[in-house]
Amino acid sequence: MYDNLLVRKRRRRKIAAFVALFSSIGITSLVIISFLGRSVGTFTVSLNNSQVNLALIEAKDSTNYSTYLRVNENGKFIESTYGDILKKGFNYLDDETTPSNVGEYEYEYRDEKSGEIKTAKGLEFFKYTFYVKNIGSKAATYTMKINVDDRTRADDFSGRSLDDTLRIVVFENDPNTDKHDYQIYAKRAKENNRTIGGDVVDREFIANPDYDARQETEEYRLVDKSFGGGSEYSNKGTIIEYDVDNFVRNDIRRYTIVFWLEGFEPQSRPEDEYPEGATLKLGVDIAAYEKAQS
Repeated sequence: MYDNLLVRKRRRRKIAAFVALFSSIGITSLVIISFLGRSVGTFTVSLNNSQVNLALIEAKDSTNYSTYLRVNENGKFIESTYGDILKKGFNYLDDETTPSNVGEYEYEYRDEKSGEIKTAKGLEFFKYTFYVKNIGSKAATYTMKINVDDRTRADDFSGRSLDDTLRIVVFENDPNTDKHDYQIYAKRAKENNRTIGGDVVDREFIANPDYDARQETEEYRLVDKSFGGGSEYSNKGTIIEYDVDNFVRNDIRRYTIVFWLEGFEPQSRPEDEYPEGATLKLGVDIAAYEKAQS
């Protein structure tokens, strides 16, 4: 999708910058996202039922029903890019057998105190696949929300935050089909852009390395939807919402959620500096109710 050499050069520069910062000031929160959890580095999905009986499972044929899923992840996040993630293939990412640490990488850094070269692991992106299943007798309706549970801005007086470069892909599919339908989300653009058809929208580019035009093309695409709440939502609130109606007994739906920090974010400047001190914590909540009788 993008010039591979350009992508590799940009990512190498970003990784080098991160390692230099890591070795000079130790553990930092420069590019950390506290993914989906009550503690740093934890991914959780919770479900609340009201007069219906829905369950969360991690495999299509599993009978290990739960209303709470948790995946422990402790890696530091570094900027990646959509072009590299796409190389994995969406049919590969949107699969229960693909591990949540598929985006893991290993890098070397020099310990400031000892001077030794050490290795550490981090994440270029994170993905998680789970299912919602109706194991009760009543038809249900449910709402899945991805929320900002906490957010702090950079302490360099720039006002930047990690959601400025955050990209989220949500796959939503019937697991009995081979489809991998998805929507890509980002924070609302600071300046309007034009779609391929010429419409003026507030959607951001997924990524646009060295592309200055504000016009969408087949190569440089806009995200499908902007986060809810506007470009300056509060430190807490819903940014993505999915509503499902008439979810009857034994119905099942597969979700895969993929996150990364986009290294070719066009409106996050200065491009070679991280938003020092910025943190972001996200959460997934599902609320289920009995389907209203018509």
